[in-house]
Amino acid sequence: MKKVLIFSCILMLAATVSHAQARISIDVIIGNRPPAPNEAQLMRGEEAKHPNITRAMHDIEKSMEALHNAPDDFGGHKGQAEADLKAAYVSLRKALYFRLYQDTH
Repeated sequence: MKKVLIFSCILMLAATVSHAQARISIDVIIGNRPPAPNEAQLMRGEEAKHPNITRAMHDIEKSMEALHNAPDDFGGHKGQAEADLKAAYVSLRKALYFRLYQDTH
């Protein structure tokens, strides 16, 4: 009976470990810290699976840079536009990497 119990515990542990999904921190998603090498690898995998979202993220990055480098503040609207682009960028990152993190908010 002891052997059966030990064997079943080991089997359950092995099943749990094999089905454990890799995760990345929400801090990485929103840009508060750079990804660790294992997190970066997971992120590249998701990017390869979803090229349209990845392309949209790159387009927003280019737009943020162009707006930031613009010589005018556009009557005070530049700051709001930058904040809106940043929010859109974070939303796309959350969408792209949702399988890799748990949003507790």
